[in-house]
Amino acid sequence: MLRKHNVEIGLLAFIGIIAVTCTGCGQPTGEMFTPPAQPIVWPAPPETARIKYVGQISTEEDLHGSVSWSEGFGQLLFGRKEIGVLLNPYGAALDGKDRLFVADSSASVIHLMDLKTRRYKQFSELSDNEKLVTPVAITIAEGQVFVADSSLAKICVFDREGKFKFCFGQERLKRPSGLAYWAGDEKVYVSDTSRHVVDVFSRSGEFIDEIGGRGLKAGEFNFPTQIWVDHSGRLYVSDTLNYRVQVFEGDGKFLFMFGEQGDRPGNFAHPCGVATDSLGNIYVTDRQFENIQIFDSSGRILMAFGREGTGTGQFWLPAGIWIDSSNKIYVADSFNKRIQIFQLLVYEEQ
Repeated sequence: MLRKHNVEIGLLAFIGIIAVTCTGCGQPTGEMFTPPAQPIVWPAPPETARIKYVGQISTEEDLHGSVSWSEGFGQLLFGRKEIGVLLNPYGAALDGKDRLFVADSSASVIHLMDLKTRRYKQFSELSDNEKLVTPVAITIAEGQVFVADSSLAKICVFDREGKFKFCFGQERLKRPSGLAYWAGDEKVYVSDTSRHVVDVFSRSGEFIDEIGGRGLKAGEFNFPTQIWVDHSGRLYVSDTLNYRVQVFEGDGKFLFMFGEQGDRPGNFAHPCGVATDSLGNIYVTDRQFENIQIFDSSGRILMAFGREGTGTGQFWLPAGIWIDSSNKIYVADSFNKRIQIFQLLVYEEQ
């Protein structure tokens, strides 16, 4: 009995030490992004800055989160689990509650990073012992996470915690590469690179319509990739090998297009990600120029930021782009294995 009593006292003391050590665990600590000594902005001084670098995320540890008491205890007993690392982030989306979802085509997973609580998880499990293979695009629709998997040739739907719900589109899609959602009509748009079209589905996965077909004319595509829907329901399509962006009404009616192949400002070499900010400006990532070009709402070039490289504000094959309601810009910097984050600086006209 005495030996058992001593063991219990020792165990309680051990737990007490862990409890003291983990006091405050579970709460975010410190700034997520340390501001650079000198702000990194575009254009450079003395011009008025319009874009500011905020930070980057390449691993779970970049969230600077803390663990719960039970997690800390488990890590002390059994060692720390492997941390989540971005391998080839291709698409990104936020759910309006500071939860960043990243489609990682090489890791075959979706990374979920809660920027508020600093918690991390990843998911990939589908039904029938199936998993994601090559997730390349992601969007959020009414609290559900829609993922385009180019290898599985279908759209996979999860809840906000990563629990699989259902798939759709496998009877039509060949190589889905872009996703967008319009809440006004509850429509899901899917660009299919192999078929040179954009398919329109209901939120529950029923096919509604097809936009485009292969060609050079307005409303036709040549290997379209990423897509975007703005707050008014306009659809933006990165018509990659036609070296342009096309803009449509939500019903598929062609509105206008801009861009052509070339090496001057406003030209494209390999347009990929496309998104708009709250002012209606259009942002396009270019995987060959290694930058982001910004156009006004009618397609006139305003400025560009970024260049080839591995440093801060530089890119290596940038892909998807997402802009949130506060005009924070998230760029999937694929071969640099990170998400870079920027902020649009809006000034009142004097």
